Amino acid sequence: MKKGLNKPLRKGYTTGACAAAAAKAATLIVIRYALSVMSCDSKNGKISITDHASRITDVEIPFPNGSRVKFRIHASKLATRNSQLLARASVIKDAGDDPDITNGAEIAAEAVFSTETEKRRNGETENFFTSFSPIPRFPDSPIHIIIKGGKGVGVVTKPGLAVPVGCPAINPVPMRMIREAVEEVLSSEFGVRSFYHSKTQNSELKTLEITISVPKGKELAKKTLNSRLGIIGGISILGTTGIVESMSVDAYKETISLGIDMAIAAGLSEIVFTPGRNSEKYAEEILRLKEEAFVQMGDYAGFAFKTAVKKGIKKIDVVGQLGKMAKIADGNFKTHVRDSNLNLSNISKWAEEWGYDKTICKEIKQSNTARQVSDSFENMSDKRFFELVGKRVIEKIRGLLKKDIEIRCIILSSNGAVMADVKQEVFR
Repeated sequence: MKKGLNKPLRKGYTTGACAAAAAKAATLIVIRYALSVMSCDSKNGKISITDHASRITDVEIPFPNGSRVKFRIHASKLATRNSQLLARASVIKDAGDDPDITNGAEIAAEAVFSTETEKRRNGETENFFTSFSPIPRFPDSPIHIIIKGGKGVGVVTKPGLAVPVGCPAINPVPMRMIREAVEEVLSSEFGVRSFYHSKTQNSELKTLEITISVPKGKELAKKTLNSRLGIIGGISILGTTGIVESMSVDAYKETISLGIDMAIAAGLSEIVFTPGRNSEKYAEEILRLKEEAFVQMGDYAGFAFKTAVKKGIKKIDVVGQLGKMAKIADGNFKTHVRDSNLNLSNISKWAEEWGYDKTICKEIKQSNTARQVSDSFENMSDKRFFELVGKRVIEKIRGLLKKDIEIRCIILSSNGAVMADVKQEVFR
């Protein structure tokens, strides 16, 4: 039976949140090892350890919004590899009632202590993310945290994404969630004791390596757009909030409609539509209107605009980054990737019509993502391009609505800076 509006759909958690939980569990195991009495099984070379050290049933991690969520640990163990002892833990991703292709995937993390000398001796030159984690009681003796991508996590090979070329496809928010989850363990009394118990005699800086992996990630990636984006070898570890907001199409549209009703009830005749929470946050800072004025349209721009006009809204503001805005400028009012692709060739043609030289037009056409195009024009301090896209957005919205309504388009950079603020104009 199809779930209706009377029964709220269950939320899920992102691959990034699952990776953070697995990383915290693995770190707990390796910390417990350092405080436990070990015995070596000479027959198989495995290190046996008391159950309480290697068995983790659940962990709680912090989320970007300040909340905390408990995750069930699917599997956890202590093992050896190349004479190094490491801990491994995993979480099964639950995407809630609106599952994506990674729903049910195992997201794993390994944790191992090493030293900077060991890394240099082994000649490791791979790209990875690093941070220093000061322990509150011993701020002058930080642990060097390295977060790496393992099996089934893609590697970025093209520019234009939020992650540098050559690095694992672990987006910035998941990276921060992983680091913060691990730092909670290291910053505890438990972690402090373990760190100094296992510290080398010559007091070298200790390194904690966290490797995120997805056992079936390479196969899952074939069902995504990763290869087109230049992400090879696996899936991306994603998420901006840690939470997958499960919502059917009907439920999402109902939410948009209710948002418009709330604005009208608050005495407003102006609505600010944004694709999501990040754009909405920037829009709130820019426009300073009542909170009821802001409505997340998601990927249903056409529905949002038509419903607003039907309900009597007199002014529509649309705020977002170049990717979504360019889709609307191209006449696509369902902006989800499954409904419409971003046509960089068309954007290149627009640029040619607007007088940009052939080199720039070619670069646009050969770009990997809209973000890459946006960053390029931002680096050139060229706001004219964004303004012309904004004019096309207004033209297309007016063409859709066939009504003389006040429209404003604000296009943001990837960092939330205003690149264009176009009002009421129609592109000619």
